[in-house]
Amino acid sequence: MHQAWERIISAPGLNTAKYTHEGGTRHFRLVAEPIQHKILQDVELNTFGFNGTTPGPLIIVHEGDWVNLTVDNRTNEPTALHVHGLSKPNSEDGVPEIEPTPLIKPGESYTYRFLAWQNGTFFYHSTQQLQSNFGLVGPFIVLPRTPWQMPDRDYVLQLQQWEIPQPELGRVTPGTYHPSRFQRNPNFFTINGRAFPLTVPLYTGMGERVRLRFVQRSNNSHTMHLHGHDFKVVSIDAFAQPESFRDTINIAPGTRWDVELSANNPGAWPLVGTKPFHTSNNGETPGGMMTRLIYQRRTLNKKYKLA
Repeated sequence: MHQAWERIISAPGLNTAKYTHEGGTRHFRLVAEPIQHKILQDVELNTFGFNGTTPGPLIIVHEGDWVNLTVDNRTNEPTALHVHGLSKPNSEDGVPEIEPTPLIKPGESYTYRFLAWQNGTFFYHSTQQLQSNFGLVGPFIVLPRTPWQMPDRDYVLQLQQWEIPQPELGRVTPGTYHPSRFQRNPNFFTINGRAFPLTVPLYTGMGERVRLRFVQRSNNSHTMHLHGHDFKVVSIDAFAQPESFRDTINIAPGTRWDVELSANNPGAWPLVGTKPFHTSNNGETPGGMMTRLIYQRRTLNKKYKLA
């Protein structure tokens, strides 16, 4: 069952991190490096990423695993890594200005070692020089020891925002840009590193139970809504919640929301941020923090038709 859940979870548009497994320990390697990253067909960013992308690859472990997480620093700046929300020994937490954990200088590596003792949705990010705003961030999932609540589909959605210089508000000027780390005036918004229409759709089948894990590491809150469906709140910040339903959730910086939906309303449905500017590309709509949930035809009864 554990491996079955690991096979169904994905972050559409992102790679899943490779690892080696030795005696109950999963070994991962993250390479922090300069990258050229495409958020739209004609808009690329010169920024930082892990293993060639931003967000970095989806890391999946199981509750009770020991984790060795090696960071190779190939940027020209010192860095350090923190897995947000998961308690660890002080020496493995990744804040060198306060804790007994090292600053990783350019050209150096460091291996963090900790126990994945709590299941839930987390993320990893740099703690240095606003590097998380510059791309050094990625999702980290701990699957439960007893997977009795495994859904039919499990999607991880990392939300980001970017401040990209543009000559005119209300239109997108193609090019390659250096985004600002300060994000005082963000004008592009992405899901798993892409803005609509380049975002990757989510798929489901009629009658399935679908989990969505929203991961948020940016300066602003983002409100998310799925047309045609309600969200059942499963957990917030990896803590189980009493049963409640929402049609819109407000995801503050640093928080993670796990919600589930029942796939009982066939069609092709928008999953969107409800702040109007967040569903634009520099004010040009539609765009930004938007993707689709699409019912697969082969799962539908003949009486249903896709919208």
